[in-house]
Amino acid sequence: DESPSDCFSSCLQRAAPKHNADWWTLWLGILTFALAAALVFAIPYDPDTTRVKYVVPQPMPWEKNPLDAWDAYNGVGIFLLLAIFDAMYLSALRFMGKTTKADGGGADWNKIATHARGFVFVAAVATLAYWIGRNKFWTMNGLGYATLSILIGIGIGNSPFIGRLPSARLVAKDGEFFIKCSLASLAVEFGIIARVGLPAIVVAWVGSPLALILGYLAGTRLLKVDARLSLLICTGATWCGASAMSAVGSVLDSPNEDISLCISLVVFATVVLTYAQAYVALGTGMSDAVAGAWIGGSIDQTGNVVASAAIVSEGAMEVAAIVKIVLNSALGILATVIAFIWQFRSGKGDAGGDGEKAPTQKKKEFSWIFLWEKFPKFVLGFVICSTILSAAMPSIRETAEAEAMLRAVKTMNTWWFAFGFIGIGIGTDLKQMWHSARKSGVIPVYLIANSLDILISLGLSYLVF
Repeated sequence: DESPSDCFSSCLQRAAPKHNADWWTLWLGILTFALAAALVFAIPYDPDTTRVKYVVPQPMPWEKNPLDAWDAYNGVGIFLLLAIFDAMYLSALRFMGKTTKADGGGADWNKIATHARGFVFVAAVATLAYWIGRNKFWTMNGLGYATLSILIGIGIGNSPFIGRLPSARLVAKDGEFFIKCSLASLAVEFGIIARVGLPAIVVAWVGSPLALILGYLAGTRLLKVDARLSLLICTGATWCGASAMSAVGSVLDSPNEDISLCISLVVFATVVLTYAQAYVALGTGMSDAVAGAWIGGSIDQTGNVVASAAIVSEGAMEVAAIVKIVLNSALGILATVIAFIWQFRSGKGDAGGDGEKAPTQKKKEFSWIFLWEKFPKFVLGFVICSTILSAAMPSIRETAEAEAMLRAVKTMNTWWFAFGFIGIGIGTDLKQMWHSARKSGVIPVYLIANSLDILISLGLSYLVF
């Protein structure tokens, strides 16, 4: 038997943080969080100006003239920020050994240049999607940066010109890596849970988990769909859409093809539900509070939630936003819980596609080292960054820095997510996706899970609001 110290040493050797991509999502996530904090306290700004909202360079909201999205600070800063992201990415690749020579004799500058060009392309397209997504028309119609990034990426990936972009295709394969970096820096102030109110917590934290569990059971037990795929699509149908599926997909080690398939399906259905649920609420005479809570708890993607609730009323939009904030704040908790359960399940040798143990696979002996190796390290980043944010916020409460800090962290997350969604889109083969959707049975699982989420959220909204 190994002693505790031997187990710890063995664990460190196996994890090999220097070369492990999972560890580097943690390091880059923490570095991103630190960069956001540095900008907040290093950049001078007047608390009464809009600079508080845009400390991290980004396109600003605009309506008619696209150039209204840029001022001097954001216009110049965006190039510096993207250069920093590129440097962080290339540094991680270097330490992971992906840009070294085949004989291990040092850096391969051709590989470095190829990845650099590919990242520049992905970052440019992500900026375009972010820019378009800030337009008032697209925002009000639920087509924010996330949906546009995926759609533009799919357009590029399925165009006849993709063969001329080998560097872009290479970097696009790291779409999941970028998303993990965002999740690692996804800091949430723990105190927000106590401030938003019990009704919102009930709708978000009772309705969505219940729908997720029931949908998963229906998919695996009734429809006999693969357990990993069923959990992935049910998460997207009941939680936060693309970001939730990306997080859970990372935990489950889901193939990129499965993640792309589920995200594309959910994005398409969400656009339809954005309008359908809003007009159902209006047609049935729901109160603003009930309509907002229902929409916030059952429509995926924050932008679509706001767009849908805004059709009803401003009051509904406020309630929907609060419910969605509560739901989003639990994304890291969701990933952590699923990570423990899934890896414990794997450690017990439970590997059957429908949730039952494969008959030909020898049962693995449970090991905490096994769990640690498989545990997604970006979850540690979420815990670390959230703890730091929660500890720091009371001392700066009611100051311009407090608002700037929350917005800066969110914007950094948005950039990493945009890179990741572009990568996922480029890697999506529409013909293969349609074939997989029909063959895998993922569509009926989504319909069941999403219907459960809609009905449970509606019932809870009437109950507590």
